[in-house]
Amino acid sequence: MNKKILLSMLCSFALCFTACDDYLDVHPATGFTEDEVFSSETEIQSALAGIYTLMLTDDAYSNRLAFVFNPNTDVEMAAVSTTAVNVNGSDIACFEPKPYWTTLNATWNAMYKIINGANDIIEGIEGSDLYKTASKTEPSKITQMYGEAKTIRAMIYLDMIRIWGDVVFRTKSSTGDEDFRVGVTDRNKILEFLIDDLKSVEPLMQYASAVEYGTERATRSFNQGLIGLLALTRGGWALRPDSDPASIGHMVRGENHELYYDIAIQYLGKVINEGQHDLKLSYRNFWVTQNNWVTPDTDDVMFSLPLLKSISGEYGYAIGIPITEGTHPYGSASGSLNLAGTYLFSFDSKDLRRDVTCAPYSYDATLKQVIRLDLAKLAVGKWSKLYGDPQGSTSQKGTGVNYPWMRFADVLLMYAEAVNERFGPRQDAQEALKRVRRRAFSAADWATKVDGYVASKSNPDLFFQAIMDERAWEFGGESKRKFDLARWNKYSEVIYNQYNKFVNWGKVANGAYVPGVDNVPGSVFWKEIPNPDANNPSKTILDIKGIDPVIQSKPAGYTETIFATKWYALNNDTQAYEPNNEVKWSFRGFINFNNASSKSPNDPLRYLCPYPSKVISDHRGAIQNYYGFNY
Repeated sequence: MNKKILLSMLCSFALCFTACDDYLDVHPATGFTEDEVFSSETEIQSALAGIYTLMLTDDAYSNRLAFVFNPNTDVEMAAVSTTAVNVNGSDIACFEPKPYWTTLNATWNAMYKIINGANDIIEGIEGSDLYKTASKTEPSKITQMYGEAKTIRAMIYLDMIRIWGDVVFRTKSSTGDEDFRVGVTDRNKILEFLIDDLKSVEPLMQYASAVEYGTERATRSFNQGLIGLLALTRGGWALRPDSDPASIGHMVRGENHELYYDIAIQYLGKVINEGQHDLKLSYRNFWVTQNNWVTPDTDDVMFSLPLLKSISGEYGYAIGIPITEGTHPYGSASGSLNLAGTYLFSFDSKDLRRDVTCAPYSYDATLKQVIRLDLAKLAVGKWSKLYGDPQGSTSQKGTGVNYPWMRFADVLLMYAEAVNERFGPRQDAQEALKRVRRRAFSAADWATKVDGYVASKSNPDLFFQAIMDERAWEFGGESKRKFDLARWNKYSEVIYNQYNKFVNWGKVANGAYVPGVDNVPGSVFWKEIPNPDANNPSKTILDIKGIDPVIQSKPAGYTETIFATKWYALNNDTQAYEPNNEVKWSFRGFINFNNASSKSPNDPLRYLCPYPSKVISDHRGAIQNYYGFNY
């Protein structure tokens, strides 16, 4: 696309949103030329705002990257009860996406629009007098914006790599006379370039506390954290194709992975040591603040996509506690992203994150709590329309609640992981893990739940398992788990174990004996009690028993809701006990009722998506699908 047209389009996008309170609240002039744009810091900022606007479409981070591409794991999960392909996209979660799906093509195109826009801005700044005359030893507004565009470009490429593997790599502006007979670039080469690229601009970027709109822009600390994540991805494992396109492929670790773990330690360590971010707010207050459209610049969030009220964003709607539309002023919420029912029971009973993250209920049309707990019907409690001001009785998505793409807790746990990989559970790695756990438990419990717990993880294997567990408990509902499991080469093992956990819990709940499995919650029990919230004294809430501790008999005055009992039950047609359909088919592209006996936790899992058919056609034979997607 012609650069002048593209830049005009981006700034027009920014002009559409002048009423918001986010970074997109800009007022660029109209009718400008390319030279005029890059001679003015204000116009460059407007062009950058256009890049953020492109990120906020449904095909990018307002929907697809928020919750469509990221299940199924032992945390986020999409229950599927049929063997039929769902053309609307749930088979992405089942590891069986199809190249001809328009969802894949639309997201691919949306991501490259952002990349092309970033390339335009990078080239425009490089050619501008503002940049040429700027200090290259001290950060300034122009060098911040230059680094900002490069950081956003790197983020987009990372997400594309995590979805597709090797992708087409462009670092120059698009022109009308390009040769589209170009293939994909090896993902390791892309990651290596991006790491070096971000390292080159990091010293000249500004911290969120010094930048207008703060963490709604890509700033220095986020650049450092992203270098760390890029390095862990480069040093981690990835699915690679076999010579036979019909084969699923095999997992391979990047060469020289020690070098990239060292880079991660260096740059994640910078974030920690420079002290720009911390975990000041309690876990509950942090999420309530997010739901009220407030993102402090020096707390947990390091980069937050600035979604717009009434226009973009499904946090609180698709991701959050379900609400049935009624006469109340909060509208509806679908709660489409679910957590695995077993996830709720993985938490320590004193972990303050459990009841913030996991909501085993929904709200009906009168805002009364209704029990909602099943194989994959556990709502994400971090987001709720009820936490913020009402948006109207017919409001749906478009909540405007920001997308916290990276948090300081993420940096702490990545740092602990990287140090442990290279040096074992060194004191600084232990302290990073402790900082996350201190917020998760009351101070009275720190001696046992923080200090004692971390001390017990006394070797690299135990400490790594603790990092795996902690990331599950800390980031539930934030759709990080899939990518973590892939780079750890733990995805197939975790899904294999999760499938069998569902089966075994169902067996035990029905009275069978399964070695090593006991104290399974066959049911949960609930009753309505007065709401302790003084602001809503007329409403009731649910008192739920059977989560911790697990109990098998109904307490007096409580209603029973069957939980694990129905996961493995009598099939009326065959008169045999077998898993219910959601257990049978939820992970069907990897392990299911028909192949479970022949599967191994070491088998490769096809977590990547196929290249869209339209992309293959456009690139005129230079790109082809592998991993069994050759159809």
